[in-house]
Amino acid sequence: MKRIKIAILAIGVLGFTACSSDDDEVVENCETCSLTILDEEVISEYCDNGDGTVTITTAGVEQTEELEGATFDQFIAAFELLGATCN
Repeated sequence: MKRIKIAILAIGVLGFTACSSDDDEVVENCETCSLTILDEEVISEYCDNGDGTVTITTAGVEQTEELEGATFDQFIAAFELLGATCN
């Protein structure tokens, strides 16, 4: 009887562990912006890192910049004020 109780307990623990919510889904908040400079279109991707920084990728070159207290939406809005088209 003791072995049966231990077996049931073990199965219950394994079942509970297997069903735990381990969703580590990363939700990226990225915008692609296009800006024409001197008759040349420059396309860049801006991704919010969630830690007060943004990763900027232009022509395959990636760099990280501080948002310096601004939100990601404010950062993107500044580019749109310069005439960029973002989506």
